[in-house]
Amino acid sequence: MSAEAAWPVNPVPPVESPEETGTVAAVADRPAHEADVAKLAAGAGVALGGKIAGRGVRLLGDVAMARLLGPLGFGLYAIGWTISRIVTLVTPLGLNIGVIRYGARYWKKDVPRLKGVIVQSLGLSFAAGTLIGAVFYFGAPWIGTRVFDKPESIPVIRWFAFGFPLITCVTVAAAATRISHRMKFGTITEDMSQPISDLILFVAFYLLGWRLGGAVVACLISFAIATVVGLRYVRRLFRDVVNPKVKAIYPGKELLAFSLPASLTGVFGVLLIWVDRLFVGFYRPAAEVGIYSAASQLSVTFALILSGFNAIFSPMAADLYHHGELGRLEELYRVSTKWGLYLSMPPFLVTCVAPKLVMGVLFGKAYVAGWPVLLILTFGQVINAGTGPVGFLLVMAGYQKRMFQISGTMLALAVILGLALVPPYGMTGAAIATGIALSGLFVAAVIFARYALGMLPYDKRYLKGAAASVLAAIPLFLLRNVHMGTALITVAINAVLACGVFAGSLILFGLDTEDRKFIHMIQARLQPALARARQEV
Repeated sequence: MSAEAAWPVNPVPPVESPEETGTVAAVADRPAHEADVAKLAAGAGVALGGKIAGRGVRLLGDVAMARLLGPLGFGLYAIGWTISRIVTLVTPLGLNIGVIRYGARYWKKDVPRLKGVIVQSLGLSFAAGTLIGAVFYFGAPWIGTRVFDKPESIPVIRWFAFGFPLITCVTVAAAATRISHRMKFGTITEDMSQPISDLILFVAFYLLGWRLGGAVVACLISFAIATVVGLRYVRRLFRDVVNPKVKAIYPGKELLAFSLPASLTGVFGVLLIWVDRLFVGFYRPAAEVGIYSAASQLSVTFALILSGFNAIFSPMAADLYHHGELGRLEELYRVSTKWGLYLSMPPFLVTCVAPKLVMGVLFGKAYVAGWPVLLILTFGQVINAGTGPVGFLLVMAGYQKRMFQISGTMLALAVILGLALVPPYGMTGAAIATGIALSGLFVAAVIFARYALGMLPYDKRYLKGAAASVLAAIPLFLLRNVHMGTALITVAINAVLACGVFAGSLILFGLDTEDRKFIHMIQARLQPALARARQEV
């Protein structure tokens, strides 16, 4: 029997109930769980560190463009950027997910089939990006005038269309590197090289007097650089795959049969975050689009915390599920959810207490009006963090079609609410529509995961996190009207206070075993660097 026949596309394993299995430790041995936690911590640390750094650079670039281009110019750029990111969710055809699931099956076991998975994924996705890019290039006049009623956006849309195949290739190449469970290569490709080169090029072009056009061209060149970086890493990690003597065995229709529903799941999920900007762009002036985009971009920062864990969770989940290690998978699900929520709480509390200050400090006085948008969308993103990598859990377990149904339903709800709320309430209506639909998506996914897999990400360990959140919120609330120097200093003090009280409370209540292991791992990695620094001093 072939490997494909032995592992159906949509398997439904026999899952024991919690009453039958007892604790997770009873299902699998503790050393295996400790190894999983160590790998999760190491991989998430690399991925999250890279994503935070990359997102910081991206946010710095957004702030620079918002200030230098002004709300009108930044609004036009945001329209082109949003269209390109939404469209390039489709162009990979879900192969960025499929390459991980099938690549994990063949890695270190079947080089010809692994080569077939990687080559087919890269080739089909690049071709799709090129084709759809051509459609949008020639359709830009209709999109700019009929959809957005902004003819000045036509050249921006056309320039971004050239980047569709590049963005697509970066996405799939970065995903392919994660088959190896080595996160740094995908992180450098997708999260570091592109935003850093984009910011540098934008500043250079701006100093040469090229403003909006320079911002768009800088973005395109940065994705070309990231594409080269990603392909070089694929070649480095899978040398046998690029060996011309190895004849590839392609998965063919099976790969697409899995990837396409998974693609639509991801498309619908991200559309929930981005479709609101299109509604604002359709109904409101371009300057308001710029303000809304700034607040929305800032709220999405919370999602990157979870994405750092998703990057390593996906290949690990595929491997554990394939080998029937459901107890280890559930513990991995719980630990990653808990850590993501812990990391999200301090910035969430600061945003809740001082949304006006946060918007003003980062983007300037012209953007302070977007504080209700930031507050509403932040609530939705924290619910996202609080449900953990549930979407990847279901997809890697073969329930991509059910996730497609859930995400499609919530996207439809977002569209209906957007049509009803944006015309009368503007930016705030768009944020409410997105927040409701986003929360519904992840809550529904958690409920289905409990039904289908018998897994929940929550246990009594979360009580300490809840108590620590309450204790951290109290001083922030009491000092909410106290301005300690400039707005920047006030926000910085609030951030330090939130992190200090939250972390101190967790330590006071007693860290869990996996938390202590993670801290010891970080200390072990920092000690050599600190020792070198002391020697230099």
